Amino acid sequence: MRIAVIGGMGAVAQELIVQAMEEGHFVSWYLKPTDELPDRTLESDESYTQVLRIVRGDWDDESKYNEVLDGCDAVAVALDLQHTKPEQFVPTQRLVQKAMWHNSIKRIVLVTSHGAGESSRNLDWGFWAKLNVNQILYLFLNILSLCWSVVAQYTEQERVLRGDDQLVYTILRPATVTDGQMTGTYLASPQHVFGGYISAADVADCILKALDHDMDAGQSFSIAYSSRVA
Repeated sequence: MRIAVIGGMGAVAQELIVQAMEEGHFVSWYLKPTDELPDRTLESDESYTQVLRIVRGDWDDESKYNEVLDGCDAVAVALDLQHTKPEQFVPTQRLVQKAMWHNSIKRIVLVTSHGAGESSRNLDWGFWAKLNVNQILYLFLNILSLCWSVVAQYTEQERVLRGDDQLVYTILRPATVTDGQMTGTYLASPQHVFGGYISAADVADCILKALDHDMDAGQSFSIAYSSRVA
């Protein structure tokens, strides 16, 4: 499979790149011009370029999205707060979908967060505070942000995707994403996991399973190590 990954240097995106190549997939990776790779040979080593294409561009560069999706079979979008401003989530999602139409790609897996969409009814206050800590910093620094709620941005990102009935999607909502090894022992439930955590490696594993097995297209899943569901 040829997979386009939109997530920059985010932990989930990086794990997905590694796992996808290990499984024999070709990966097209979208990075910002300033993103620094942990292994610089990735962009020049012929053994990598056979299975990895790196496209660099600004988050709002429409032509670069067309380039990174060119020739791909599916798309994985996994934007995180450490590498993407939350107010960029929705515009990026719109550009990705426009590029998918341009390249006749229908399959997409979108990674948002526990608390997005209908899972918001099970969002505990501790998790809400962690997701929105950057908004508190905006207020203290007297910076007006277009995004007053990270969860709201993820929810709108999901709404944009669901509004396109031409695409075949799966939405994954991880609980708190941590470092750690891939275990394969996480819970993926259409019900709403309350709290919990999951490693970026296991989120990436779930993305690949969703793509490999066309996992319940048109559905949303909460994923975590916890078995507590609402």
